[in-house]
Amino acid sequence: MRVNHIHTFEQLISRYGQGHGCDVCKPLVASVLASCWNEYLLKPAHLPLQDTNDRYFANIQKDGSYSVVPRMAAGEVTPDGLIAIGQIAKRYQLYSKVTGGQRIDLFGARLEQLPAIWRELADAGFETGHAYGKSLRTVKSCVGSTWCRYGVQDSTGLAVRLEHRYKGLRAPHKIKMAVSGCTRECAEAQGKDIGVIATDKGWNLYVCGNGGMKPRHADLFASDLDEATLIRSIDRLLMFYIRTADRLQRTSTWMDNLEGGVAYLRQVVLEDSLGIGEELEQEMARIVDSYQCEWQTTLNDPQRLALFRSFVNSDQPDEAVQRRDLRGQPQPLLTETLPEGELPSRPWQAVCDLDAIPAQAGIGARLGERQIALFRFGERVYALDNREPGSAANVLSRGLLGDVGGEPVVISPLYKQRIRLRDGWPCDGDEQAVRAWPVKVENGKVWVGNQQLLARAEAS
Repeated sequence: MRVNHIHTFEQLISRYGQGHGCDVCKPLVASVLASCWNEYLLKPAHLPLQDTNDRYFANIQKDGSYSVVPRMAAGEVTPDGLIAIGQIAKRYQLYSKVTGGQRIDLFGARLEQLPAIWRELADAGFETGHAYGKSLRTVKSCVGSTWCRYGVQDSTGLAVRLEHRYKGLRAPHKIKMAVSGCTRECAEAQGKDIGVIATDKGWNLYVCGNGGMKPRHADLFASDLDEATLIRSIDRLLMFYIRTADRLQRTSTWMDNLEGGVAYLRQVVLEDSLGIGEELEQEMARIVDSYQCEWQTTLNDPQRLALFRSFVNSDQPDEAVQRRDLRGQPQPLLTETLPEGELPSRPWQAVCDLDAIPAQAGIGARLGERQIALFRFGERVYALDNREPGSAANVLSRGLLGDVGGEPVVISPLYKQRIRLRDGWPCDGDEQAVRAWPVKVENGKVWVGNQQLLARAEAS
C-alpha cells in the first residue's frame, strides 16, 4: 500500500482482491492505512473498516457502554486536571480507576454521552489517550532525578517527551513504553516494548519486552546513549517494526521471529546496514507532524458527531445499561430479562433518512420501542434485532460489515459472530439467530415493517 500509494480499502480491493471484506482483513487494512498515511479514521472511506473501539474512539465494555481514557503523559496530571476528571466522573456517573499505565480510566459511558464527556475533558486540557487503538498507550515513568535522591536523570521529562512524540502512532499492535531514572527500575522499563533506563552517562535502551500472557524480558539494545541518539534509534526501530511485523504481532513476538534477532536489529537501526535509516526517520517525522487528537477533530465536525447516537430516531437511553452501587461507585447491573419493547401498531414505520446510515456500516434505531440495528450494505438496507447473541448488550449495530462467500454479514463487536443480514441466521451454525425485519426505501426514507421475517437457513 505504501509503495503503490493506496489510500483506501476500495482501491486495494479493485487492484488486488474481491468481495466486501471480513473481520480479519478490514481491521488489518485499516491499521496499515493508518500506519502509512495517518488520516482521520472516521473519514467516509475509512469508517467502515473500523472495529467498534476505533469507530467510537473508546473501549467497548461487556454491557455495551464504553470506557474513556484521557492522556496523562508520563503519569503527570495537575490538581485542576484531577478535579476536572472527578467532576466529570460524578456528573456522568462513571466508575473511575487508576490504571497500570499511570492514568485514570472512566467506565460506563453510554455511546451518546461520549461527545459531551470529551468536550468537557478537552476544555480541561485533555486529549485522547488512544487506549482503544493499536498504537502507543503510555510511557510510564518514575519521578527521576527531579525528586528522588537515587535518580540520575530526569526520567519524567524524557517520558513526557517520548509520549508526546509517539502519541497517535498506529502499529500492528499496541505499544507500551517506560522510562526509569536509575537502575532501581521503578517504572519497569524492562517489561515494555520500548524501555529506557538512566545511567550516569546517558540512557540504556531496552527493546521488545512484554508482560501479559507470555512475558518476555526486554533485550538491552544500546547503552549510554545521549537523548538525540536515543530518540533517533527509537524512531528507526518503531518504523522498521511497523513495516515488517505481521498483523496483531507485538514487538516481543516480532523479535522472537526476526531472523538474526537483536544483533540483526542493531545492524539495521544503529549501523544502517540496509541504508534505510534516513527514510525511516522521515516517515516517523511525517507521523509526528500529522498528529491530531481524534476527539478534538470529531468535536469540530457536526457530521461525525451525528454518528455518536445509540438510536438514529430516539434520544431514549439504552435500557440495558443499568447500574448498581458497589464500594461507593457505579458498577454494571447485567440482566438477561429486559422487556423487548412494544412494536408500532402500523405495519410500517418511517425510521430515518437513508443518508443517516453510514455507507457499508450500521447504526442503532427503534422500531416502536424495540431496539433494532440498521445496516447499509451497497444499495440495500437490512434490519436485525440489536442485541448481540449470547450477551446482554445491544450493540449489533456497531459491528463490521463483510461477506462470507458473497453472503452479506455483520460481525458482532463483542464476540465476533458472523450473522447473515438477510435473515439473522448465524454463519457458523452454533450461535443463536437474531430476528430480521423487512425494510423498504422510498424517496430517500427508510421504512421498517413490524412483522419479523421468517426466512431461515433451510430456505436459503
